[in-house]
Amino acid sequence: MQKLSNLPGLKWFSAHKRLVGAAVLVITFVSLGWYLSIHPSIVDKVLHTNPWVLLALFVLYSGMIAVNVGITHMTVKLCRKDLPLKNTFLLSVYSSVANFFGPLQSGPAVRAVYLKSKIGLRIRDYTYTMLFYYLAFGAINASLLFLRTAPLLTVLGIAAGIILIIYGTRRYNFADRSRYVLGIYIITVIQVLLTVVIYHTELHATGTQASWSQTFVYSGSSNLSLFVSLTPGGIGVREAFLLFTQSLHGISPYSIVAAGILDRAFYISFLVVLLILTSAFHVRDTILPKKGREIAGDSL
Repeated sequence: MQKLSNLPGLKWFSAHKRLVGAAVLVITFVSLGWYLSIHPSIVDKVLHTNPWVLLALFVLYSGMIAVNVGITHMTVKLCRKDLPLKNTFLLSVYSSVANFFGPLQSGPAVRAVYLKSKIGLRIRDYTYTMLFYYLAFGAINASLLFLRTAPLLTVLGIAAGIILIIYGTRRYNFADRSRYVLGIYIITVIQVLLTVVIYHTELHATGTQASWSQTFVYSGSSNLSLFVSLTPGGIGVREAFLLFTQSLHGISPYSIVAAGILDRAFYISFLVVLLILTSAFHVRDTILPKKGREIAGDSL
């Protein structure tokens, strides 16, 4: 039987990922420019976003960074390794930046390479442990797609994900570290709930009175697009997923574009500010050792 990776279509796609990503990006910007020329009010809504909404998004996205720190901590512990909290935080920030601006989910690759060089965590072991996270993340979000149309499928999908995780825990001899697997699952649930609140906030900020059930389905579809991230920040790919599942969440293309512009504009600004702050602290610690800071009267 021919291997899936050797199929002509997939083999070509694998060899031309960057070209495909660039093509998607160009098509997206052309389409977006055309759509905004017809609906110029979208830009006006985004530019006049309530400052309290921006503050709420800052708090929510800070929570997302904390979630990423928790997931990284749990995966490292699952591999019987230790990483200081400060390093875990910095790694989460830098990998989040790489994941947004780099194509094809660059964040996990950055984390894998760093953990191998810093604490000797084998890339293979890290990949295996991350499968628990991706399985939980994918199962939860896929299940959310049916929340409004077939709630029973949502329940069954989440239950199936839990069963598979339990099976994987035993299959890969992680039974003695099941608390870390459970921790990854719980933090992933928190992550999904945070994205729901973020999207609900953005949709309402742009004038869309979406219900919570609509936002749950909308969030599930948007999160699943991360598995096919060909462009920086999934630009164009996320919108394609949301338009494809419009019959499930019932949110208009106008609202999808408006909320998407607000989300990208804010998140880019958030990452830039976070990167500047963390880099400043990192440079300070490198140039001025702790003893020197104490002599200078720095109590931090």
